Amino acid sequence: MSARSRARWLACIAACILLPAAAQEAASADCREGRNAVLSGLSRSHVREEFRIFYALEGPHALPDTRDLDGNGVPDKVEDVATQLVVGRRLFTEVMGLTHPLRQPRYARAASIDVFLLKMEKGNGLSYDEPMNYRLDGDGPAGRCATRIDLLNSHSNQNVTPIHELFHQYQYAYTMFKPRWFLEGTARWAEHALRAGEAPQRQLPATPQALREQVFSQTYATSGMWNRIAAILDPAGRIDLPPDLARATYVDGSPVVHDGRLHGAAFVKALLEALGPLDHRIAARNGWRVFGWREDDQRSSVNDGEIFRQVLQVVRDQARVSGVPRSGELEDFLALQAALP
Repeated sequence: MSARSRARWLACIAACILLPAAAQEAASADCREGRNAVLSGLSRSHVREEFRIFYALEGPHALPDTRDLDGNGVPDKVEDVATQLVVGRRLFTEVMGLTHPLRQPRYARAASIDVFLLKMEKGNGLSYDEPMNYRLDGDGPAGRCATRIDLLNSHSNQNVTPIHELFHQYQYAYTMFKPRWFLEGTARWAEHALRAGEAPQRQLPATPQALREQVFSQTYATSGMWNRIAAILDPAGRIDLPPDLARATYVDGSPVVHDGRLHGAAFVKALLEALGPLDHRIAARNGWRVFGWREDDQRSSVNDGEIFRQVLQVVRDQARVSGVPRSGELEDFLALQAALP
């Protein structure tokens, strides 16, 4: 680790991860314990700041591609994942101003974000919302509490799945809500912090039927709505990147951030900050622990109306603050509040 990287990591420990004693004593999610033979079988690890990346060079989860262009003994695949995760964290926390997941009360007991490169049967990645202590080899007799991300070990090195799954960690830290129209749609939006060009948009729903069909019944496809909201509220979409972040590259020299554009960063930050208090109110109303929701309750469509009402309020507030001209499309969208349960 270079002197600059070490200094930045020490600053992150102080500013992003370590909690004051009072926060440590606040309500946090339980850190369940449990052995996992598959995860324990990943015999190699690479640590980059708060990320621990576990992988294997042999066995059923061996990396298919072990090229090492810089000859440092770590496969390029592993280094590129680490690079994208650190860049993603810096974008979300330093540039957007989101609170680091490990600094949030829910994850106060977690010491790292553990990333496992696996031969997955389905999908490119998976982000878990419950902190766990898997008692991995090398963690000592007490083990280590961490949050978890699984990544497919065979996708292209610069695939944006790592930043997508990292954004889920931010979502989980802010709110207990997990309807997929919100969860996957906004995580797909977050990918465009790295992607080049404009994100695809879809006209905002204007009727209750369109809301049900285009939003509540969809998953990744709702990114078109989120991208449209972001573009309306933030037409320029410029994000102020520190020079070293703008110059970040993968092992082969390819840029990590392509154009320094991401519409709607302030809107998404305001939305996440608004959803936390809302889920606290729902937990209190139902007599639930703040972080003790059942999985079914986190995903339940029963909450769709209240979540979307909060979306509309944040859009309304952001439009006023930004001085966005009111269009027929935006007015029809905001009028959906009258149709919500």
